[in-house]
Amino acid sequence: MQWLVTWLVCLPVILKASININTLPPDFRRMDFSERIPPRSTINPAWTGDHSAALDGEQNKVLVSWSLMGDQVEFQVEAKTSGWVAMALSHTKSIKGADIVIGWVQENGQATLRDFHSADGRTIEEDESQDYELVVGYEDEGVTVLRFRRKIETCDSDYDLAITNDTFRVIWAYSDQDPEPGTVPVWSTLDRAGGRLLHIFQGSVQSTLEPNLKKWVVTPNHVTLPEEETLYWCTIVKLPVLPQKHHMVGYIPKIQPGNERFVHHMMLYECHDPNPDDTFKQHVYKSGYKCYNPNMPDDFKKCKGIVAAWGLGGESFYFPSDAGYPVGQEHGGATYYMFEVHYENPGLHANILDNSGLELLLTPNLRPHDSSMLTVGHDVSSLHLVPPGQLSFTTVGHCPAQCSGSLPEEGIRVFAGLPHTHLLGRKVKLRHIRNGAELPTPFEDLHYDFNYQTMRKFEFNMLPGDHLITECVYNSMTRDSYTRGGMSVEDEMCMVFLHYYPATSLAHCVSKLPLKNILLAMGVTLWPVSPSTKQLGLRVRSPERYQNLTLSDYLTVVLPGDMDAAKRLQEANLHHSHQAECYNFGKENIIADSLEFSPPRIHSPYYHIDDTCNPYAKDEKLFLETFQKHYNYPQKSEKIDSGAESVQRRTFVLLFVSLVVVAGGKLF
Repeated sequence: MQWLVTWLVCLPVILKASININTLPPDFRRMDFSERIPPRSTINPAWTGDHSAALDGEQNKVLVSWSLMGDQVEFQVEAKTSGWVAMALSHTKSIKGADIVIGWVQENGQATLRDFHSADGRTIEEDESQDYELVVGYEDEGVTVLRFRRKIETCDSDYDLAITNDTFRVIWAYSDQDPEPGTVPVWSTLDRAGGRLLHIFQGSVQSTLEPNLKKWVVTPNHVTLPEEETLYWCTIVKLPVLPQKHHMVGYIPKIQPGNERFVHHMMLYECHDPNPDDTFKQHVYKSGYKCYNPNMPDDFKKCKGIVAAWGLGGESFYFPSDAGYPVGQEHGGATYYMFEVHYENPGLHANILDNSGLELLLTPNLRPHDSSMLTVGHDVSSLHLVPPGQLSFTTVGHCPAQCSGSLPEEGIRVFAGLPHTHLLGRKVKLRHIRNGAELPTPFEDLHYDFNYQTMRKFEFNMLPGDHLITECVYNSMTRDSYTRGGMSVEDEMCMVFLHYYPATSLAHCVSKLPLKNILLAMGVTLWPVSPSTKQLGLRVRSPERYQNLTLSDYLTVVLPGDMDAAKRLQEANLHHSHQAECYNFGKENIIADSLEFSPPRIHSPYYHIDDTCNPYAKDEKLFLETFQKHYNYPQKSEKIDSGAESVQRRTFVLLFVSLVVVAGGKLF
């Protein structure tokens, strides 16, 4: 009986300390209470998240790992300090508006974890709703380890961020000192801080690989970085001779030790030509060229479809167990590839030699399905225009039903994709239309960042006749002239590269605005082009005051100041007809070249209503009680006659029910 009394007395204290627990790994919490656990325990519990990253680059002093488990995500942060450690989820480079969690381990071995926010980006305040739960915290040889969990959607819309498929900037900070007992950390006392981009909301990484895997490592052939801030280096590589058909089932980044801060992203493109050996073999044993530079051979431009992609901080990528990418042109893939590496060298360091690359995992144990790559979005064209000075400008690219009609009757299964814009891109969205009805959004990143491009995992089925719409939102406030589409990072693109199975002949399904629609938005007409005037280029016919200016000069000199033209161009992008470019890997047209079509009529748009934070959707009893309470609300005036009272009451009921339906509530 005595133990029961003791338990009841201690119960309130235990409940109050739900996120202020002793720093013991879970496996050791079952130890007898009489055993004395030394403070700052050196016990190192084994825990490995599905994903991990060094938050401070090559210094490896601040590490984070995480796993998604149902409606929760569990993090573990390790920092080389004996003071407090902070991690903040943000969509900017500031802690203002960020979701901040801070923890520390006291001298007596007790760990504390608190949920904070910042209103000004300089100071922090505790959240009223503490939504992070400490799992374990301890110190081991000068390293503080904090493992904690939270719900993917905490419903604290004031101070927490939901974990979504968006790009997050994970901000970290630590101090060498713990806060004084009974106080909380002061942000200005931090000793180190930084941040990096991550995709948190991803599926689990494949943990086991099949036997007999062959590893093919593609590299840039020992390139020496020039004393330039940015370098794109392209090299042609050839698939090794294989005795039989192989599938690529994954790839692993291999960054040369010491060069982690220079390697920004790597991409592998398929190269196709009717005579690939004659075209590409001559480039295989050369060191490579600057990409998209006048000195780059035209043959490199025949390398388009992205097969593998890695971005700064990205992880290994594995195909699903029922699909593999076939290598070798005779097997439906390619024999020659272009390997592109983007280097950033802001310190203009000299004599940096790099041979970082991708390790491709090949297997002779073929998967049930051959996979392939489908490019959707806006065609890469110099007439893909983004006006200057725009906080938000949307470009739209279509993969129309006329093109997807070439898919097999059973359709295809998309299992991953790489969204791609250049420097101005801020948002990317992929929409899926079937028979005029919009299906759930396959992919959306509302905080896209050019500096962090990796393969993203999302799945949907695409049937013949489906229509895909790629939307890219740009911020051109830093530009004072029109930005055109093109391969340079100073130009723009709007594409999503989709991994899918089973493989089909469809490789490229994009669109662009017809020239006539662009000219209409610009407010100009052109002189006809004849063989005798072709060398003069496209020249303005009207307005008369700009007559005979080249279209390029008009675009550069005149149009940037015309805000109405920017509005008309936005209207044309969203609602006017487009021209389709639809072809296979050999660039053979699947439908008529530049087929003009109208955007689809969407009679049933898709609206995502999340009931997670709607109490009425979860609790029918609460909804009925609230409904009854407001239905029988007291009248303020006794002079209202019964007819008017009835009308007023019915009006209120209809309004209340409408609001609940919009919020996602259900009456029954």
